Formats: sequence, structure tokens, C-alpha cells
Amino acid sequence: MTRLKFIPVALVILAGSLYFLRGVPNDRIPYPEIGSSDTLRGYSGRPIHYNEVLVAYRSWFDVKVIIYNDLNDVLSDQGFDSLDFEAIKKETGASRVIQNGHRYWVLDKIESYRETPIKRLGGHDFLVPGFVTVPIWNLISRRPYTVMEVERDTIYTYFANKKVYRLIDPDGKVFTMQAASRSVDKNQTIDQLDRLGEKLQLPKGWRFRIDILKENLVLTSGGKTEIIQDEFENTYQRNLSD
Repeated sequence: MTRLKFIPVALVILAGSLYFLRGVPNDRIPYPEIGSSDTLRGYSGRPIHYNEVLVAYRSWFDVKVIIYNDLNDVLSDQGFDSLDFEAIKKETGASRVIQNGHRYWVLDKIESYRETPIKRLGGHDFLVPGFVTVPIWNLISRRPYTVMEVERDTIYTYFANKKVYRLIDPDGKVFTMQAASRSVDKNQTIDQLDRLGEKLQLPKGWRFRIDILKENLVLTSGGKTEIIQDEFENTYQRNLSD
């Protein structure tokens, strides 16, 4: 009979554990409602400065990360740093909010047929271009050189005769830098990327390469694409044709 008394207690503990592990229910995660348009719209110029706020919701052992960026109205460094990220966490009901700035696009044109929604966050209007699902331990450690699949529909164009910065994995897959970061190295400018290869601690079999394009390079995500980051939080998109 003593064992039977412990069964309800064990069930309560088990239920509590499952509730904790579940995290935020999927239907409570405010995924963006992204429409489509017949008009191709975007931004051009190199570099294109911007900032991101990553709003993360833990769901079991995965984390759903909704990406907010300020391309529509770019904050100053001081303005971005002064955002109240703890208040944003409460406002969104997120498990975690990550300050992902300051950044700049290392490409010549970014376009999309999607109608990217604009959401108010921390008193500022942000674009919500997409989201990504990552294992919880990847988000905690932010381990570089880990491939992530991101949900978005973008067209990146790199002009002929311009430089591109690339990582090549041991299988020969090519990832071209889409955006550089000043989060880790606050003094990293676009001109300093020429020396980035000297600073990277590449995993075995990986290579860093700078190419000058002979013709325009167009990277189309088509709804989903693969990205990685190096240890300086520079982001690269896979060339799916390779």
C-alpha cells in the first residue's frame, strides 16, 4: 500500500516535468503572417547597415526563433543598445531575447516578393522577415560552423567584379557571407574582412576564401535555405547550386 501512496505524487512530478519540458505551446508562438506580392522590393548598396532582435520560444528541445530587423528604419548604435530587452521578453512572452547587432549586409542587393509584416517591438517598428528552428543547445552555446535551416524567401545579388567572402565545408559545400557583425569585434568594418581568414579558428577540413566575381551571383532561398555563422557571428548562406 505504501507504494500506491507514492503513485499520485510521481504522476504529479511527471506531469510537472512534461509541462516544463514542453515550454511555449506552438499555438502561442506569434509566427509572422507573411503575404506575397507581384512586385519585387528590397534594399541595395554595400554595406547595408541593420540590426536584429531574435525572439526565441523554447518548444520541447527545440527553439523557435522569430527574426526582427530594422531595415525599414535602422536604429543608431546607441538607439539599438538602449532597447529594453527584458521588457521585450515580457512583451512577447518569449523564453529568451537575443540582441543580434550591430550588423551590415555584405551584398549589393537584397530583394523579396514577400510582403514582410511590420511589428512594434520595444517602442520601435521592426520588419519580421522569417524564423528559424534550432536545437536548444545550439542556441545556448551559439556554436559556430553549425548549419541551420531558416524559413525565408529572399533573393541576394552580388555584383560582378565585387568581392565575396566564403566558407567551404569538408564536403565542398560553399557558404557565401550575407552579413557581417560587429557584435564580437566592434571594430570590424567591411574593409577588414580581407584579413578575416587570418583570425578564424576553422574546424578541420573547413576553408575560408575570398573571390572576385566574374559575373553576378544570385542566391535565391526559395522558402528555405541553410545558413551558418563563424565565431565572429558573421552569417553565410549556402550556395544551393554547389
